[in-house]
Amino acid sequence: MHFPKSTAFVVAFIMCQVLCVNATFAAEESARSKKPQRHSKPKVVSDGVFRNNHYVLKPIMKMNGYHSTQPTVIIVDKGSHNTYALQLQDRGVVRVLTVSNAIGTQDKPTPSGRYVVVAKKKYPEWIVPKTIKGKKRKYKPYNVDSNNPLGVAAVYLNKYEILLHGTNEPNLIRKSVSHGCVRHSNSDISQLYGMVRPGTPVYVVRRFRGTVLNKSDFSARRA
Repeated sequence: MHFPKSTAFVVAFIMCQVLCVNATFAAEESARSKKPQRHSKPKVVSDGVFRNNHYVLKPIMKMNGYHSTQPTVIIVDKGSHNTYALQLQDRGVVRVLTVSNAIGTQDKPTPSGRYVVVAKKKYPEWIVPKTIKGKKRKYKPYNVDSNNPLGVAAVYLNKYEILLHGTNEPNLIRKSVSHGCVRHSNSDISQLYGMVRPGTPVYVVRRFRGTVLNKSDFSARRA
């Protein structure tokens, strides 16, 4: 088909415009496809105390009296040489006990981590581990032999043969002197002893502040 020159020019101009529009549209589509996709932030679920079923310990916590019907969570803070007992009460997570401790030496440090109480005993005998030299192999209960380093009571944890216990050397509390266990004065371990039972969570941490607890730690009720 033959077009007059003027018509051919118009047709060519229109086709050029169409091609330009298509090219621009393709470029815009390509640019949009290269834009980073925005992902929605994970939803935070809070009940006023726990966020996503976790609780982060703050440097300052409210104190309140101990409730025997509520479960307890124990925090052994190696940095401050303090042991804390926490409970979930009407006022939120509160401290119900703060006592001093002694922890492992640099050569035999107290391992950090989450433990649970497996047993507890008043006036326990001490069978000396073979790794400890220079002591007799067995000590009678503290009320019979005051040289027993476990003191008046011991709380047994589920890993590394770690105990929370009393002492026959109260002058060494707040120091790093043990073979890995956590020592307390005999009066302090007696208080702690009454607040725990098998299954009680025990966190051994480098620093109290920032430690993350699970909501489930506070869920079990005493029988």
